[in-house]
Amino acid sequence: MHVFVSYKHEDVDFAENVMSRLEARGFQTWADHKIGAGEEWRTAIDLSIKNSFALIVIMTPEAKASEYVTYEWAFAWGIGIRVIPVMLRQTELHPRLEALQYLDFTVPKSRPWERLLEEVQAAAKAPFAHTLRIPLNVPPFVRMAVLALDSPSSTERKEAIETLLQAKGTINVCEIFIEALAHPIPDVRAGAAEALCQIQDVTAVLALCKALHDPHNLVRGTAAKTLGQIRNVVAVPALCDALHDPDNFVRKCAAGALGQIQDSAAVPALCDALHDSKAHVRSIAAQALGQISDITAIPALCDALHDPDNLVRNCAAEALSQIQNPAVIPALRDTLHDPDPILRLKAVKALGQIQDVATVPLLLEALHDPDANIRQYADWALDKVNDPAAVPPLLNALYDSEAHVRESAIWALGNIKDTIAIPALCHTLRDPDARVRESAVWALGNIKDATAIPALRDALHDSEARVRARTTWALGQIPEDFTNEETQRLLLEDGA
Repeated sequence: MHVFVSYKHEDVDFAENVMSRLEARGFQTWADHKIGAGEEWRTAIDLSIKNSFALIVIMTPEAKASEYVTYEWAFAWGIGIRVIPVMLRQTELHPRLEALQYLDFTVPKSRPWERLLEEVQAAAKAPFAHTLRIPLNVPPFVRMAVLALDSPSSTERKEAIETLLQAKGTINVCEIFIEALAHPIPDVRAGAAEALCQIQDVTAVLALCKALHDPHNLVRGTAAKTLGQIRNVVAVPALCDALHDPDNFVRKCAAGALGQIQDSAAVPALCDALHDSKAHVRSIAAQALGQISDITAIPALCDALHDPDNLVRNCAAEALSQIQNPAVIPALRDTLHDPDPILRLKAVKALGQIQDVATVPLLLEALHDPDANIRQYADWALDKVNDPAAVPPLLNALYDSEAHVRESAIWALGNIKDTIAIPALCHTLRDPDARVRESAVWALGNIKDATAIPALRDALHDSEARVRARTTWALGQIPEDFTNEETQRLLLEDGA
């Protein structure tokens, strides 16, 4: 914000004297001779007056007669800017200026310079007619939107932020929203932080870090969320500090943001956050550690598997599955007996992601879990590990009461490709579930062993067209049989 000095050009020397004295006291000044080349001068003057906290009008008979000087002080007065009249030469003032108690500078030896500086100082401390600077050369609707951020109506303030967001493709609204982070109205500050989340400009990072200390928790939390969206590591120290915020909403947002940034420097702070008093903060901290996937977080996440809150334990197990390190196996062993089926499922998933033969005994144990979904995941995990030692238990899973478990076991056997599974897979071609039969055909085709040919030929008469189609493919995977006359006859009969 600055002081606008309005004068007639004949008085430029005195105007510059005024500006130099103000600048010596630390005030910024503006006059129309500062308009840059190529700028539209009317717009530049209007915006400069709007962005001032006071206007000094240097009054002389010539200035009174000037339409431009009159326009400047009248415009400033009309929008609530403090107008300070300075009479340089005796002039009959406009009634409005006369009512403002002008300063008499007509006697050179006794000019009240200190009084002028005091008036400016008082104006600087007074509430502004508008809070934010309005950038030069912006469309009128942007000017109106910036002014509307000071509206007493929360609806109008919200609409102003939306309007500014719509202008982001045409002007740099990021600077406006950065400045709005210091607006006196909390919902404007929160709205600015949320708007910066949509813009995602790295130039806002430092201002958003500062907003993490805002007195309003909504502003702090929204700033943390936005920093997570921008994903700049510069914000990591500030977000780590925000994990100690007195408000649990802010701590949760900070933990989530650190997970999005995915910088290992945040791991110690997030491990500490696993002991937060609020379960939802602990769960988000666990998720964040999973997103970062740093092995140094494993001990803390293993401890979190014993958290009293189910959600925290589940998030810790999910995080361990993302880290994919054999060091988690001992901790997951106990989790397989947890009463919460979701946690047991997460543990099986984590074991499958590790893809280490050391997980096979635990996964074989999970094949007997009372929850069918866990048994299915155990099949899937054994498929990932691809260890022949899993074949016998998987063969037993072909007789599971749930079709989706049998189907998963078949896919695992098909990928392991051990010929010992062929008789059982051939038997499964008579399973009552068509998807199971189709999976068995695929597995036999993937193993590519000629001993499966008779059973596959029988499958060409399956009641389901998709099973017959898959059988045609499977027989094609065994080259020595695809040219067999009997097989060709059966294919022709089926219309393959």
